[in-house]
Amino acid sequence: MLSKSSTPESDNVLIERERQKTKRHMISYILMGVIATTGLLLVFKNDDGKRKVNIDISKGQFEFSIDKPIVEQVNQTVQTTTLRGKEVDFTIGTLNPKVIEQLQEENISILPDQFTGKNLINKEAGYLLTVDNPDKWNLQYNSVGLRDPMTPINIITGNGGELRITRSPMQPGADFPDQVELTLQMLLYMGLITEIPDIKYDEKRTTAILTYNNQQTGGVSYQKIILKDNMLYAPTANYSSATSEEDKTALINMVASFTVIGN
Repeated sequence: MLSKSSTPESDNVLIERERQKTKRHMISYILMGVIATTGLLLVFKNDDGKRKVNIDISKGQFEFSIDKPIVEQVNQTVQTTTLRGKEVDFTIGTLNPKVIEQLQEENISILPDQFTGKNLINKEAGYLLTVDNPDKWNLQYNSVGLRDPMTPINIITGNGGELRITRSPMQPGADFPDQVELTLQMLLYMGLITEIPDIKYDEKRTTAILTYNNQQTGGVSYQKIILKDNMLYAPTANYSSATSEEDKTALINMVASFTVIGN
């Protein structure tokens, strides 16, 4: 005959088993994009002749130059943190979509497979970022990534470094910080990192930025994770010891400047 304590113990085991199963599923979905691989790289350059445009946003008149970072020209809100002993200013919040709309109305070429001056603007995927010295970087776009979190939407590559951008649905059952923690646990499980990195959040806890030693590449990774409309956006920069300081700075800035376009 079973003792009275056997039933609750059995229930607890079942509950824990289901909890771990749910956790594994969540980890898989969150990290599918982060661990994605890709094929050939294509080089694109924007040789459009129009470099400046006046834009009327709500009450103000602004002149934008695509040869400058858009997030700086619109004074996108930034938060300062410290990673690896250095201060990093990372953008938070969303970009006013009227900026992109009116750039297009002025016949500024905006395509997901080419740089727009010192910017990568992917209207289809809903984000933009700053690209210093765009002539030094190669760009690839894969629309499959809009539907498949295992496929990077954009990849930017240069000498000794790269940036991959993925997007995946937010999974039910955990808040944003919990999902970020699950991501890091999966990286530990995969052996890509050897310890949980120091991670910083914005005040609303919908944006996270972190850095870690990448055991697979032997280099360093910087990552930003943003939650918007139940989607997780994750730009991840990777560089090696062969990467120049200039390119390291550019890659970190790509991650830090990554901003989701608002509705």
